[in-house]
Amino acid sequence: MTILGLAVRIWGLGRLGLVHFDEGIYAIAGLWPLRPGGIDPMSIPYAPPGFPGLVGLSYLIVGSSDVAAILVSIMAGTLAVPVSAWLARRTFGPGAGAAAAVLAAFSAFHVAFSRMALTDATATLAWLLGLIAAQRFLERPGAGSALALGLATGTAQLVKYSGWTVGAAAALGAAAVVALDPARRTRAQARSYLAWGTAAALIAAIVYAPWFAFVQDHGGYAALLAHHRGYMGTVATWPSRWLQQLRQASALSGGFPWNAAAWTLAAAGVAIAGGEGRGRRAAVVAGVGVAGIFAPSILWWLGLAVFVVSSRGASPGLRLLAAAWVGMSLLTPFYHPYARLWLPLQALGWIAAAGLVREGFDQAREGAKARLLALVACCGAAVAQTLVWPSATLPGPLGPRDSLRTATSTARVAVGDSDAPVRVLARPPVRFYLAAPSIVEPDAEGLLKGGGGWALVDVAQLRQSGEVIDLGARLLERWEKVGEYPTTLDAPTLLDVNPGAAVVSRPGEADAPLWLLRPRPGVPR
Repeated sequence: MTILGLAVRIWGLGRLGLVHFDEGIYAIAGLWPLRPGGIDPMSIPYAPPGFPGLVGLSYLIVGSSDVAAILVSIMAGTLAVPVSAWLARRTFGPGAGAAAAVLAAFSAFHVAFSRMALTDATATLAWLLGLIAAQRFLERPGAGSALALGLATGTAQLVKYSGWTVGAAAALGAAAVVALDPARRTRAQARSYLAWGTAAALIAAIVYAPWFAFVQDHGGYAALLAHHRGYMGTVATWPSRWLQQLRQASALSGGFPWNAAAWTLAAAGVAIAGGEGRGRRAAVVAGVGVAGIFAPSILWWLGLAVFVVSSRGASPGLRLLAAAWVGMSLLTPFYHPYARLWLPLQALGWIAAAGLVREGFDQAREGAKARLLALVACCGAAVAQTLVWPSATLPGPLGPRDSLRTATSTARVAVGDSDAPVRVLARPPVRFYLAAPSIVEPDAEGLLKGGGGWALVDVAQLRQSGEVIDLGARLLERWEKVGEYPTTLDAPTLLDVNPGAAVVSRPGEADAPLWLLRPRPGVPR
């Protein structure tokens, strides 16, 4: 499954490129080993140094290019397959790893972000590894497990600012174990969790401290937190954002072929894995899979059924995953509804599905409970899917993503050997591809004041500045359009620009051409 997971993620490698706004930031920040000054402070609002650091190492190994940056996500996304199987097996026992591995390998949602130079595939891998470390801590609190948990939490925090949720899940899981498990409801157990948990928190803080100091020296951490608070919603916006993110997960699920392949192979994997009751397990996977094909949001409902409903008498590892699932389900919709933020919950859905087919089949009573949970999850997903039905027009995850690279290269040839810097109002990947002196325009106002030289304008960036038709008309009063080069937003980028595109995608909304402009003769500069 790991090999197959790599195959789908690396498919058409030569046609991959940078499309998303943030991909350009990370690709540029990854140049740190090739120029003085280290990590560019411009990346601070976007992410800690973990992902740009890995991109820089990739540049040193294979050379600086867009594909080298994307390879980091491809490898992290591939490694999520065996790590998911490991987490499922250690939580639910032998047989669970097969289903989790297949669902991870063929998750079109995860594949899409594994083929982008974004932090999210790497952050999901770090998060899953952090959960494994947290499980070990809850099972055997001590110096070694506290060290592993602290290192895992600090590492996850260095990859994405939400990495602290690993430590938060461990704390909530410890509280749940002490409160709900009579055998562990002792003062000694509580003191052990508190003492070694504090040690783990201190270790995580030490790991993260250098980046905290760097941010303090470049604008201050308070300014960073204020920036992120601008993306936070309220209790009133939570339900609509929750529905929106379920729609996005469904829209990025790949549709019938991806879901059918994933669930069919998951059933086959459970049967091949062997063990008592494997035929019944495979049948349950197939039954849940039929619902999953038509209701891709079933993974969230499986999490509800497995992690919350079946928590009585659960192991510390399962209580941890329940705490993580509840916490992320509550927190994620408060932030701006970026589709990629749903990846941790999607990964927990793989583990929940694996647990459903493995848990309790050795006893008739437990087997009946598992089948009841499967029925509840399928019914919930089927009913909810009527509220979150996505658009059927979004492209799949294996399509080419090199249109922006091609467009920028064509525009660069048209500019020729001009010594004047090109004025750029475009997504950051354009600056990475341009490889020529440039002046970045933060918005359209600078270009509306006129000026000399060439200008490269990205319609996707223009949309962020205001109404394209109005701004475009005003720009063309001062500038002459020399060329227009087509580019296309892939599905994840389109959903970040317009989260509502999961339901209604307007014709041409994914089109984002580049305009090459030069000053009109006779217009005052």
